Amino acid sequence: MPVQQIDRSRLKVTSRAHIARLRAKRANDREWREARRMVRLYRQVRIWVFFTGFTIVLLVGVLRGIGVLPPLTP
Repeated sequence: MPVQQIDRSRLKVTSRAHIARLRAKRANDREWREARRMVRLYRQVRIWVFFTGFTIVLLVGVLRGIGVLPPLTP
């Protein structure tokens, strides 16, 4: 049975500094992911508030128009 030869030039050697850089990069990516998630959430809340406010104004206008609510000016 032949002995398996290992090509040592192809072995991946990762230094401690490189591992530290990779960990720092992953931590930075994690922070940016969280920031993007918060931006997306803020945008969704802002759109929801806009459409809810618009719907309330429209509903109050319709109710004032048909006489359910009193007019704004006496």
